[in-house]
Amino acid sequence: MAGTVRHHGAIISAGVLLGTGLGGFVDGILLHQLLQWHNMLSSRLPPTDLVSAKINMFWDGLFHAFTWWVTVIGLALLWRAGKRPEVPWSTRTFVGSLVLGWGAFNVVEGLIDHQLLGIHHVHPGAGQLAWDLGFLLFGALQVVGGWALVRSGRKDTRPRGAGVPTVPRDRMATRRV
Repeated sequence: MAGTVRHHGAIISAGVLLGTGLGGFVDGILLHQLLQWHNMLSSRLPPTDLVSAKINMFWDGLFHAFTWWVTVIGLALLWRAGKRPEVPWSTRTFVGSLVLGWGAFNVVEGLIDHQLLGIHHVHPGAGQLAWDLGFLLFGALQVVGGWALVRSGRKDTRPRGAGVPTVPRDRMATRRV
């Protein structure tokens, strides 16, 4: 295996998609459901009556369906990467990719939904711009930190299973007796 070319791209793409989906779930579960600070359309259609609340809930459901699909695609890519011997298993690369994906979700969602379309804000009311900017800053810091971890993981070239002691099959058979 010495001299074999290693490809980190498969683990990075899987991690970024998983991070994007999981970051979306954290956003939806924490901000939409537990804290109930906003819904997908709460700035355009405040949930002040049952019909408006149901419409917002429907759009929150579409948002969660999207994050679920992104997570499933990320898991499928991770599964495929796990079957490829040229993909090194690097904790720094994978965790960095997860953080990068979550941060990218925050930045894109914050710019589009909070600033460009204004369909909702992180915490509407007094200080909503500060909450929105804090959300963007948190996402940007995640992108930078995740990218730094991914870059530091480039040095990780150990193939899967390297350094893990294995028991030869013939010895395993004699242990069962």
